[in-house]
Amino acid sequence: MSTSTQRIEGGFRVLTLRYPITEDVKEFIERYRALATHLYWCRRLGVEPAREVIRELWKEVPSYWRWNLVDPRSPLYLFKGVERTPPPHRTIIRLPLVDALHERKGAYIKGNKLVLRLNTKLELEVPERTLKWLEKRLAENPDKKYVKVFERDGYLVVQVVLHKVNRVERPRDPLLVVVDINSSYGVVVHFWDEKLLKTLKLRPPNRGNKWRHVRRLMSLRDNLYNQGCITQKQVNIYSALIRETLSGSLKAWIQQSVALIVKRIRRIARRRGKQPLVLIDAPDYESIHGTPLQRTLYSFKKHLENILSWYGVYWEEVRLYSTRCPLCGGRMKLAEKTRRRRIVVCNECGFREDRDNVPLYWALKILPTLEG
Repeated sequence: MSTSTQRIEGGFRVLTLRYPITEDVKEFIERYRALATHLYWCRRLGVEPAREVIRELWKEVPSYWRWNLVDPRSPLYLFKGVERTPPPHRTIIRLPLVDALHERKGAYIKGNKLVLRLNTKLELEVPERTLKWLEKRLAENPDKKYVKVFERDGYLVVQVVLHKVNRVERPRDPLLVVVDINSSYGVVVHFWDEKLLKTLKLRPPNRGNKWRHVRRLMSLRDNLYNQGCITQKQVNIYSALIRETLSGSLKAWIQQSVALIVKRIRRIARRRGKQPLVLIDAPDYESIHGTPLQRTLYSFKKHLENILSWYGVYWEEVRLYSTRCPLCGGRMKLAEKTRRRRIVVCNECGFREDRDNVPLYWALKILPTLEG
């Protein structure tokens, strides 16, 4: 737990766009990767790059993209601190083209199009909904705006990266927000200002029905293949159907849930005239290790902290127990369980409460120590 009341928080927002790629653009990106990889290994090994490579870089790569490869003073220099990082497994590294998002740089927004100055000038249409999202984020005044361009799975991928840095201070007399991520509900959020204002419960999507469909597809595929009715190519079709059945839902749930939580935090804080203090109960490794929610809940925590940092909301990770009594510290056991509630009782003092509310008691207990 941090003892300082002030700190610097940095949050990122990333917009990923994917477009069909032409052969000449693909060849240009592959040639750029080869040249950039040579410079990477020279930097890592502490040797001078070959003159032929430098000459080829100046000849084939526009200045917008090459300065971030050769100038260590550039804010977007790609090789900062590479000597201290683990070595990559690949010889040719998939390094992206990187440059600032500006009309005088290698990429900029013009109307409803994203313009890229690669080996040729590309004007890529941006969907209306995506453009509105990007305009809102740019209106929030990020400190850095840059793009990453690379090829993946036969597509041209463009990532617009926005970075915002905020100096935050632990608020006095705050709106207390307790986020319990280690819950069978998935996530429980309590809003407290001298009394409980609101409790928000968010559960990950139920994938039980999807897994039933997957098991049926796997059984059908194996039976047909063992009987010689389908070929290996047709088996791959079933595998694609299985991947499509299970894809997408959890990532979308994380993004939508975090957006909802942060929106509620900012709205309630504005109405109450207070600064929010968000206490996040980090998932206990032992309680969720090996469960279907392990990756989802850790990703949720990381995404939530990033968006809070973007908006300059002060947050801290603290241990908020749900099976230890906030009054005496004794162990609590399950006494009653319904579809919506799990009542736990302390073995020592008899304290009785909904398990999802117990972390709020712990937050209220440690709040004076945080403010002191």
